[in-house]
Amino acid sequence: MIVGTGLIARAFSPLYADDEATIVFASGVSNSAETSDAAFARERDLVLHHIARKPERLVYFGSCNVANPKQKSAYFEHKRSMERLVGDAAFGLVIRLPQVVGATNNPNTLTNHLAHQIMTGQMVKLWTRARRNLIDIDDVVAITHHILTNASAFPRRVSVASPWTLSMREILEIFESVLGRRAEAIEIDRGDDMHIDASLSDQIATDIGLDFGKDYPYRVVEKYYGGSR
Repeated sequence: MIVGTGLIARAFSPLYADDEATIVFASGVSNSAETSDAAFARERDLVLHHIARKPERLVYFGSCNVANPKQKSAYFEHKRSMERLVGDAAFGLVIRLPQVVGATNNPNTLTNHLAHQIMTGQMVKLWTRARRNLIDIDDVVAITHHILTNASAFPRRVSVASPWTLSMREILEIFESVLGRRAEAIEIDRGDDMHIDASLSDQIATDIGLDFGKDYPYRVVEKYYGGSR
């Protein structure tokens, strides 16, 4: 069963839409700038509703950044609370994600926002202390499916990310190369690192034949934005 209609929900539907034993919860608050108590309450109520159904498996998607103690915004406190709810259920699995890249019209994703700014000639505000990790939604599905298929071999909280956490300057340069355009950018002394232990997902990628080689971030951007020139 799939809960949600966005990028993650659509990607998991072919495997789990008709799986009555598994609930893939992909209907949570996804904008890290969210501050609405009502939005947080809606997600909490929906999670509690599906926990009460006591499925064999419930997959919840969180953020890799919940592990960063410096992240104390309402959004990250909410995500930590949701992880505890799911983690307390014997059937719960938390998949922590970085910046997921895929075919979506959502303007709030990092990559869509960045591509739009470059293509329209807008000034890119480049946070010099920010580092981000890009992963293809197709690889998220493949790795998560492997974890679910071999559940007893894995912990119930897993960061599914690539081995490559890049500076925003490095990500901007990848987009410039893929889009064939120079960006107008101004550097701002803001941002934070992402401390992600991607060793487990990296090992799974090797086991199932995914290529997380050094050019992985470029290949992901090329896959989804290479036709935007």
